[in-house]
Amino acid sequence: MSNDLPSQQRHESSQLDALRSAGYEADFEIGRNGLAISGGDPVPVGDVHIDGEYRFEGASNPDDESLVMALHDAASGRLGVLVTAYGPSASAAEAEVLAALAVNERCAAPAAPRSLA
Repeated sequence: MSNDLPSQQRHESSQLDALRSAGYEADFEIGRNGLAISGGDPVPVGDVHIDGEYRFEGASNPDDESLVMALHDAASGRLGVLVTAYGPSASAAEAEVLAALAVNERCAAPAAPRSLA
């Protein structure tokens, strides 16, 4: 993982603020056609690198898991964030994109998702 990334924050919104301050300004989203930068065309998952992952659990239900990812699109150079469900609450589309990112051979393998105990 890049040394320039912010450390794990306690709340998802704080993590997003820290990543935005570090230059991750675009919003990645998962839709019917896979991964895209918000408002744009699909982005080939093979061009996207994971710079960092941050896992959060729901305050009232630990099974409500979310994942905040710091991503960059190697083709365009754009940095952005992806907020997605993680674990059993992930949709089929989310699970498919996360699995594709995880096995992306061109992507540097990140450390395991971090979570506050």
